[in-house]
Amino acid sequence: SSRRLLSQLDLRYINKLLSSVKLKGVQGSKVFLTVFLYRFLDFANIYQLMQHGISLELGHQKDVLYSFLKNPKIDWRRIMYLFLQQVTNLIAKHTDGSEKGKNRYLIVDDTMIEKSGKKIELIGKVFDHSAHAYNLGMKVLSLGLWEGKNFLPVDFSIHNEAGKNKKRGLKDKDLKQQYTKHRSAEDASYGRVLEVSSDKIDNAIQMIKRAVSKRIYADYVLADTWFICDKFIRAILSINKIRMAVIGLMKTNRKISISGKQYMANTIPDIKQKDIQSNKKLKCRYITFVIDYKGIQMRAYWICMKGQSDWKMLISTDTKLSFQRAMEHYQVRWSIEVFFKDCKQHLSLNNCQSTDMDAHIATISIVFMNYMILTVAKRFSEYETLGGLFENIKELIVEDVLIERLWKIFIDLYLLAFSSLGVDWELFMSRIIEQHDNLIDNALKHLDFLFSLKQQAA
Repeated sequence: SSRRLLSQLDLRYINKLLSSVKLKGVQGSKVFLTVFLYRFLDFANIYQLMQHGISLELGHQKDVLYSFLKNPKIDWRRIMYLFLQQVTNLIAKHTDGSEKGKNRYLIVDDTMIEKSGKKIELIGKVFDHSAHAYNLGMKVLSLGLWEGKNFLPVDFSIHNEAGKNKKRGLKDKDLKQQYTKHRSAEDASYGRVLEVSSDKIDNAIQMIKRAVSKRIYADYVLADTWFICDKFIRAILSINKIRMAVIGLMKTNRKISISGKQYMANTIPDIKQKDIQSNKKLKCRYITFVIDYKGIQMRAYWICMKGQSDWKMLISTDTKLSFQRAMEHYQVRWSIEVFFKDCKQHLSLNNCQSTDMDAHIATISIVFMNYMILTVAKRFSEYETLGGLFENIKELIVEDVLIERLWKIFIDLYLLAFSSLGVDWELFMSRIIEQHDNLIDNALKHLDFLFSLKQQAA
């Protein structure tokens, strides 16, 4: 089915980019098809593919595939954009007008990719927020588009963390043994390898500007506390091709102004107790003011969930947004966490252990394009219905978009049970995302069982 979907895409421009790549007489476009499809054949890596009898049909050895992935002249960023354009065209072709008018979001976030080899080019220890520890690996900073029903990866950059002594958490002997590779300034990967040691906020800004230059527009840019600072917000607001608002959590250790008077943001819940309101739907207390942060006008929402004493601060440069709408917009940010989890669990995002950074750039690009195809396949596939009353329940749980399921079902679970126990809502949603496959499967099994009982009783 993935190959059938590929046949509906116009890959001429991608094939043209790859036409100059010939490996032992094998066309680059043919090798691209192999490295693109092998995960759909249930092979975790190239080694498994070459051990299978199907490899005899390829007409070349594994070194051709490895050389292809390590080729610094292949412009994977451009290929990914061309592929995204074809996917969005295909979605538009098969979508009726009912989705017009829905908000579109650009979402930026990073994820930890663990590695096992210290000889990998530019590798080092990076902080893993899930494990609360420094582990060997790299951070993949990603930009994605939520276009009303699906998450589509747009761009990414790979990053390490220099550390205080600029040794990336490694010993001198480890650094000396690391793989190095000469690239010329004309090589497509030259700039991308330089990104590895660059600032993530600067790269996030460049990715968003690049997306807009390629006519990928959105109403809102969503990000977490790492990115929500004056440099990031100011840069997004300065993009004059389209007016996008920024929504995200901001650290409360910032100086702000309300009606010309300065405050520390974390003091507002104590100082402005008379302005505290309640939201019955979300079972929380909140305060909202239009604030000035380093010359930027925005609306801030201080939020304290039921059972908690800590206040978080959500900001929006769209100052007219109500608290409820701001929260509904921000929850779309969780879709990128679902994307990361799915790429790791189902598409072997972590599996590349090549010492060559070009191979990692190629692998991540291919995995992200694999995800686009799976997104389209899921969108246009038809689910079996179970009939009767259960059909409506199945439609809610299975056919509804994932992020809406999370909002409708799991936020209720949090509000009914976990908020009163003092569980942090961002942490709760992160854990739910990690386990959502098991939760959905179990829910469907229970509902199937209940439906079968109803049939027996009838």
